Amino acid sequence: MPYQFINFERSDGVGQVTLNRPDQLNAFTPEMLHELADVFKGMERDPMVRAIIITGAGRAFCGGENFRQRAEAELGNSTPPVQTGSQNGPSFETFTPNFSNPGPSGSGGTPYTPVSIAGGSTVQPQFASDNTPLNPSPVPLDINRPGGTPIQPVEITNPRNQPVFSQNQDSPEPVSGSLPSLGSPSGPTLAEQVRRAYNPLIRQMRNIEKPVIAAVNGIAAGTGLGLALACDIRYASERARFVEVSVRIGLLPGSGTGYFLPRLIGLTKAMEMAFNGDELDAVAAEKYGLVSRVIAPDNLLDETRKLAVRLAKGPTRAIGLTKQMMYRSATMGLEQALDFEAHLVDEAVRSQDYKEGLRAFNERRPPEYKGY
Repeated sequence: MPYQFINFERSDGVGQVTLNRPDQLNAFTPEMLHELADVFKGMERDPMVRAIIITGAGRAFCGGENFRQRAEAELGNSTPPVQTGSQNGPSFETFTPNFSNPGPSGSGGTPYTPVSIAGGSTVQPQFASDNTPLNPSPVPLDINRPGGTPIQPVEITNPRNQPVFSQNQDSPEPVSGSLPSLGSPSGPTLAEQVRRAYNPLIRQMRNIEKPVIAAVNGIAAGTGLGLALACDIRYASERARFVEVSVRIGLLPGSGTGYFLPRLIGLTKAMEMAFNGDELDAVAAEKYGLVSRVIAPDNLLDETRKLAVRLAKGPTRAIGLTKQMMYRSATMGLEQALDFEAHLVDEAVRSQDYKEGLRAFNERRPPEYKGY
């Protein structure tokens, strides 16, 4: 059965996956996530696919989670108005928060109101002469305790009694049955969709022993940013923009963004992006190491394909083992990493590609690798 929300084509050892909801900026739906999981499973097993490209149709790479659809499903007709970006600004619909608060006499922010604390008392916020709040977030005090000692935080348990982190980080979470669409009465909650669709997809992309290259042709937002970060290499169009939008609607980064982003651009810059929800353009993304190259829009796919074909003709068994080594050694100590490296070298020397590489070197000819 043909895919409905993605396109897939294979040639020259390269599998190209194109997110295909251009009118919705290639925003995810449960159905699209299922199709992505299916195509990655197929590419993992297909010996004719030795390198992978993922890109987006139209002017976006991926706009992330479809929050318009989720808002309609969860809130019905009570959805707040959205602000649509201008032609030169953000091209995705988003709720735009106002984090400013100039004080009770200012405009454009939420005015401070008296804060209730334990025992029924209130604290009136006080402001300096420049309207800077002196006590914007008073600590609740228990006035029934001697000295008004701070209330101890309450431990919050998972209401579903499920572990927040999997014990085996490398194993995909089991998915039983199909994930219902948002429009159905039994539509998945966002947390369910994260556990059962986003997380397994990110694991698939990282665990597949084939290079995965993102051709970021436009906006990569939210979970779309996570999709790009999960790729091994990222090439970006000059029009590409990277933005972690989750904070704009009161969420936190998903799809592995909280894991990948600080490892790629550093903790401080990652915090700034995640806290503010600000964009990073293609030039800045290259500066911070988020992408390898910035390319003219008309040449992006051609240049990405050149790289993919080159990798597909290479010793893809060794490339897959190198991928394992790079990612896993990042969380190891030196001694453990050296032992793991030796183990992978032992795997590589058993491959036919290694034998072909030696023969070609000895015979002074180009090698013809088979990928095993």
